[in-house]
Amino acid sequence: MEKLNSDSRENNLINNILMSNKAFLMVIIMFVVIASLSDAFLSPTNLLNVLRQICVNAIVALGFTFVIGSGQIDLSVGSVVGFIGVVMAMLMRYANVPVPIAILCGLVVGIGCGALNALVISAFKLPPFVVTLATQSLFRGLIYITTKMTPVTRLPEAFIFIGQGYIFGIPVPVYLMVIMIIIMYIVANRTMFGRYVIAVGGNPEASKASGISIFKTRLGIFINMGICATVAAVILTARTASAQVNAGVNSELDAIAAVVIGGTSMVGGNTNIIGTVFGAIVIGLTSNGLNLLGVETNYQIIAKGLLILFALILDSMTAKFYANLRKKQALSSMEK
Repeated sequence: MEKLNSDSRENNLINNILMSNKAFLMVIIMFVVIASLSDAFLSPTNLLNVLRQICVNAIVALGFTFVIGSGQIDLSVGSVVGFIGVVMAMLMRYANVPVPIAILCGLVVGIGCGALNALVISAFKLPPFVVTLATQSLFRGLIYITTKMTPVTRLPEAFIFIGQGYIFGIPVPVYLMVIMIIIMYIVANRTMFGRYVIAVGGNPEASKASGISIFKTRLGIFINMGICATVAAVILTARTASAQVNAGVNSELDAIAAVVIGGTSMVGGNTNIIGTVFGAIVIGLTSNGLNLLGVETNYQIIAKGLLILFALILDSMTAKFYANLRKKQALSSMEK
């Protein structure tokens, strides 16, 4: 009996390290390695720069955690971020719309894009991969048409402050990121919606049989993704002081990597908000470390692709390991 309890505690410890804290362990390892290779890495200026750089990806990844946790995917989010930025910038630049109203309009666009994805998926029972791949092109095409391939510049200083300003020596985007982390953590772990997301990702049929509305849950997930995309778009557009035509390109890849590295399984059934944050830090440290070491941009793209591949392999390996642990625990219980 004592041996069985000891084995159970050991299995739970291994599971917690692999499934919940692997991103944290990766951050520690990367800190040690990069700090040993570059004297500039641990400077306060550089660390603040890393925090500011990860804000957009971290916020997008927070929304993506719910998407992947429910067993779905959203390939359109990068284009949504770019499209929201263009809408806000054009309203402020050409229509003299006040900053708060422009941001509110951007929020409406973000929610609308998310709802469109959910409605098409549900109404026609199409795979999220196919639908969001199509809407990715749709939203990117709208960016090209509305901007005529020209960035929207000369934005109000009050708006630019959101992306470039500091409060008590801390970049404003960091405050927004922390607020979003707190909100998304509460939603994921303290609300019925968060439990529904995990249930739908774990077993959609059983969730439906137990009375959970798949349609409403999916709609909520994609609307939440739209809200996160809006906050990310505000920071990105304000940081660059313009709405760039290629803004948000490949954002979904960085988000997927952050979420998977953070411990949320690609097959769904769990969400790990804190893990996602550390996953985003891993992505940010990779870019920052390579920049400090003077690695060419082309090689950085390769390194990021390898990191995403590593994240997917790690997710598969830990999922299999966890399944084996549960199988052994079940066998041990039967022998008992």
